[in-house]
Amino acid sequence: MKVLINKMFNQMLKFHCFKFLMVQKIALNFRFMWLKNKTEINLFQNLHSFEVAEASDLISWLDFLINDLFIFFGQGVYRQCIGIPMGTTCAVYLAIFYLFTYEFDFIKRLLKSKTYVALHSLSLVYRFVDDLFVPNFPNFEKFMYLNQDTFGSGIYPKTSCELNCTSKGFSCNFLDLTMRQNPQGLSCDIFDKRFQLEYASIEMIRMPYVHSNISMTTKLGVINSQFYRFLKLCSCKKFVVF
Repeated sequence: MKVLINKMFNQMLKFHCFKFLMVQKIALNFRFMWLKNKTEINLFQNLHSFEVAEASDLISWLDFLINDLFIFFGQGVYRQCIGIPMGTTCAVYLAIFYLFTYEFDFIKRLLKSKTYVALHSLSLVYRFVDDLFVPNFPNFEKFMYLNQDTFGSGIYPKTSCELNCTSKGFSCNFLDLTMRQNPQGLSCDIFDKRFQLEYASIEMIRMPYVHSNISMTTKLGVINSQFYRFLKLCSCKKFVVF
């Protein structure tokens, strides 16, 4: 991550003369703006919620976040030491930024080698944070890790980003969607991993209890939103039974 952050700041300095990053210090409201010098912050109001950062500042913040994130479980205190800490405000941004930089470098290598057929096939690949959907690309597993001997030198570093194939074939699950390929075309259904065999022993609450302290608006909103979700995702009426 340190190398990626320094690379980002160097690129912004080289092409736009930006040296600093102004970030807003409000949880769940990530805003930022690039600055050429620190005096530009005086042009903005509510300065108490903003802070000007350099590359070294971001690296220091990330080091503190990753090395000092603790969770309480029962009577114990634990620290996550494998992967990017989950549940923090910036975890999603970190994952997207980290994975995108490797994907972008891979695309640049393919463009440089003029491998346009592979680029066209990759246009169908979709990633949502750390979940990949790879349709009609059976050889993807051969070059998904960085390796000088593979096609395009690979994409992700295996030591810190190991991928697991969860479904493969004419039917696959992606996020909350099950997709099936059949002679009539592509059909879509609702997928919920909580109903898989490995989670069968876990007691689940699918809807809020009608007499709970949750507001009635929220309770009805859950039902309405689920109906709308089924309408958008299900390609056949029989899939609406859930």
